Amino acid sequence: MSRYPFSPPRTRLPALALLTLLTLPAALSLGHGALAEDWLLVWSDEFETEGLPNAQWWDWEEGYIRNDEAQYYTRKRSENARIENGHLIIEARKGDLPGHDYSSASLTSRRSASWTYGRVEVRAKVPAGTGTWPAIWMLGDNIGEVGWPACGEIDIMEYVGYLPGVIHGTVHTTAYNHAINTSRGDTVERDDLESAMRVYAVEWDESKIDFFVDDQKYFTFYNDERSDDATWPFHRPQHLKLNLAIGGTWGGQQGIDESIFPCQFLVDYVRVYQRAQPGPYSILLQSTGPGLTSISPQKDSYQAGERVTLSADPDVGMRFFKWKNLQVERGLRATIEVNRDLDLTAQFVDPSALNLNTDFSNGLENWYSWVSEAAAANVSVEDGAARIHITQAGPNIWEAQFGQGGISLQSGDRYQLSFDAWSEVDGHEMKATLTMNAEPFQAYAERSINLTTEPQTYLLEHVHSLATDANSRIEFDLSSGNGSVRLDNVRLVNLDLNPLGPYESWKQEHGIRPADDAADSDQDGRPTIVEYFLASDPHSKDPKVPLARIAGHGSALRIAPVLSPRSEEELSDVTVSVYQSQSLEAWTPSSSDQLTDEQSSPRFARLLFEAVPPIQD
Repeated sequence: MSRYPFSPPRTRLPALALLTLLTLPAALSLGHGALAEDWLLVWSDEFETEGLPNAQWWDWEEGYIRNDEAQYYTRKRSENARIENGHLIIEARKGDLPGHDYSSASLTSRRSASWTYGRVEVRAKVPAGTGTWPAIWMLGDNIGEVGWPACGEIDIMEYVGYLPGVIHGTVHTTAYNHAINTSRGDTVERDDLESAMRVYAVEWDESKIDFFVDDQKYFTFYNDERSDDATWPFHRPQHLKLNLAIGGTWGGQQGIDESIFPCQFLVDYVRVYQRAQPGPYSILLQSTGPGLTSISPQKDSYQAGERVTLSADPDVGMRFFKWKNLQVERGLRATIEVNRDLDLTAQFVDPSALNLNTDFSNGLENWYSWVSEAAAANVSVEDGAARIHITQAGPNIWEAQFGQGGISLQSGDRYQLSFDAWSEVDGHEMKATLTMNAEPFQAYAERSINLTTEPQTYLLEHVHSLATDANSRIEFDLSSGNGSVRLDNVRLVNLDLNPLGPYESWKQEHGIRPADDAADSDQDGRPTIVEYFLASDPHSKDPKVPLARIAGHGSALRIAPVLSPRSEEELSDVTVSVYQSQSLEAWTPSSSDQLTDEQSSPRFARLLFEAVPPIQD
């Protein structure tokens, strides 16, 4: 596809899940097989678990994203994307989403995994019908910094319904792209594409990209070895996208057949391989957002088969989002077996912020920039802040923009946008706006500011009295004159919604890190979670209070937690359970509060305090 991606949507609240304190997941091997002897399977999704796609593997694009397409991409809506009978089903529907003619889904691995070189293969069946435009494609991770097509694009498979039986494989770069009629690619024909599963693949290395349908190679794009990103940007990581578009600049050239709905794009599996290399191996562990990471053991290199534990520790009031390039279930700790060089990222988010990458710790990811033909500007991140340098101001202030879309504004709720801003010269005018992210781009709230050379914090407040807008955006208009403007700590919050649970909020109020449930800062023998349960001060020693009640009951003893002074609502993200053991080694949940009886006589009992993990959905 020819793509002009906008910003991804915000993250949402997590579903409840229990975390046993200080318990690590089982070890996971990063290799799961091989296509041939020298290929190592490094990432895959076989779509075996029914329901929504795995949130650790995939994110959802939301809104009207690119190419003047007719569909609205939805987020976590099973009508548009779900797993059934071992297949991912991406389904385009007509008239089932209020306010939108068509709905569909677009999944992306952008925040989950990306790769430099390897074999990417997807077994899939395309839908029939004029107006359909399914695609399996890849984009450079640096799109937020350099834009399209400079980031590079690899279209593993595109199919437009008005050209039945024809598969397109294409690359796009600055020098070679459809916008200037220079894109490079080829086609292959098959009679049964709409009725049978086919394997679509690319094999990509430093010298070339080969395109396949099943075992037939039908196109090769060669590296011209000029060391020029304009012709070969493919020496950097690319992430994967799966989507079913309707209409648009290509798919809609012969209209949309209204009789085809609902139509389905079926995916059997996604598999990514890389060439196996001999050890020793290195691990690069980075982070984005507010949090800390660690590797145990920490070494310069690792031998094949060595086990390491990765840990993620969100800052106060923050949450962990997911590991990138590590195919494990989401958790604050993961134990893995090393079998190749690893470039991993732990991602942390501010759960109160509706926008992503608030502090630009992840570069320009999630942020967009737009400049009209009458203006000129470039955008970068310097010293931890976004720098928008206007080299030619347009006649209107909105002709150089910087912002982030995909943000939902709920009807009746109050919002506050806060940001730090400054300019290289006093008096540079900037307009901060909350606005629609699609036509007619109606502004909901705006504030004009004359910046100074010293960083200052500014606020824009808004009561959203109109209908809910699931795809609004933050927009900064900057084209009032030449010069540089800097932005940092950009946060949009819903003042009527606290995304933190009661226990999370208490830890934030007391300056306690979200993962420090077992810490004992005042050294009074009570871990953080117990202090909360007893409603005691976590920073000063308190008199000893029993945690359990034990009473005789016939020939048995009964054990139960003491009554907490907190309400049921205050304990909604904390649970307390009774466990029993014969040996202090293996502990099992007690089926009742009975400690001993005539049938079984466990010698030991304990209380287990558990909390909802600080993980953002």
